Amino acid sequence: MFGDTLLGNNVLQLARNRTFGSNQILYVTTSASTNAGRSVNMETLSRNSTVMSAVGVKARALAQLPVRMLCEDESGTRVDALTSPGVSEREREKARSVARLLVKPNNFQSGYEFWYQWLMWHELSGEAFVVLWRRDQESTTQTPLEMYVLDSTLITSRITATRYPQYVLSTDTYGFNRDQPLQAHQVLHVRDAGWQGQSGFNKGILAVELIALDQDIDIYANYVMSNGAKPSGMFTTSQSIPDLKYKEIAARLKEAWSNMLGGQGLDSSRPGQSMLLDQGMKYEPIDMLTLQDADAARLKEQTMKRICGLFGVPSSMIGVGEGKYNNTQTMLDEFYKSTMAPLLTNLQQKLKISLLEGFPRLHVEFSTDQFLKGSPPDQMNYAVAGVKAGIMTPNEARVYLGYPMREGADALAANGKDAEPIPGTSPQDTGGGGNLRIIGRTGQAGKV
Repeated sequence: MFGDTLLGNNVLQLARNRTFGSNQILYVTTSASTNAGRSVNMETLSRNSTVMSAVGVKARALAQLPVRMLCEDESGTRVDALTSPGVSEREREKARSVARLLVKPNNFQSGYEFWYQWLMWHELSGEAFVVLWRRDQESTTQTPLEMYVLDSTLITSRITATRYPQYVLSTDTYGFNRDQPLQAHQVLHVRDAGWQGQSGFNKGILAVELIALDQDIDIYANYVMSNGAKPSGMFTTSQSIPDLKYKEIAARLKEAWSNMLGGQGLDSSRPGQSMLLDQGMKYEPIDMLTLQDADAARLKEQTMKRICGLFGVPSSMIGVGEGKYNNTQTMLDEFYKSTMAPLLTNLQQKLKISLLEGFPRLHVEFSTDQFLKGSPPDQMNYAVAGVKAGIMTPNEARVYLGYPMREGADALAANGKDAEPIPGTSPQDTGGGGNLRIIGRTGQAGKV
């Protein structure tokens, strides 16, 4: 069932007589083979440079995001649960304990290491399992003391007669017995591409042909470099040469070639020195076999771009090909909005279910504000425009820019007006670019 088998993490129906049913509700592949016979499994994915580069971009993006605890007020607006006055002490204390857990998940990993590892399993296996260690293991409301990421290939989920999931380990781990199933409240189970049942699709292995092609191109390139034609040329003749004479000529040519190209007998005072050929010999240069000769370089680039697309990562973020975005900030905006935002939404909702039961107003949020602000001139342009237009107070703009608030700077501008952009800045929108002409209220054109 585990490891290099086509049927990996199975979802099984637990019958009323407490025995496994024979029908599989769904399976997640942990290994598959191409039509050409190439096997792709978790080890293959973790050794593929394109896959690991694309997944690494997402893992770093998640691992460095700050975590905030929010609380819904009476108007439905989410405010900071740790500092806002409208939050009850009970909710505030719960928010503190959950925030501490998310920043320091256990005694062996930092928050960065934990979430990096979590996302690697989430992307490579299609689902991630986190075991929640509570002082009272039967409690569903108690904040866990620690949490650990489990090996996704060594855990199986099954549905009980009461339609709740159970998680069965194939080996003892973190103090849990493989013969004792983990209950639903003890495991934070997040699926990448949920289908039916309790498992998710593994994108890397379902795209077995694509991953195998990329891997085979790398193997082919290594064989070419290791075993391809290395000499710059060869000596040929149409004459028949006896064996003894051939060995004598070969030894002489070898010595002359070595002396001419850098051997101990090289005379550096004779530039452009040559060697004398006899027996009607000719020198024929040999071009080394390269990937371009087989048109594999272009195929490799196309394959890498398709793998990046599979994981939702712009190929230019790992240095493959030319980007379609007009600047780096636009690329990051698109990456966080189209790729990271759905992933974060799913994770945040799962964290609320597992860690905030009994606290309906509390929410977990991975904040992307710092990564979507843009360059310092863009941030300043945004803040100045907001203040002059009467949308932001000076103190709100200072908080946005990371500066301390000042006394008497909490009032909006009385007569808000459009702010002139700061010279030298570039807009972040996809239609931006240099030398954009802007017509102000006075009708005067200017350049940004």
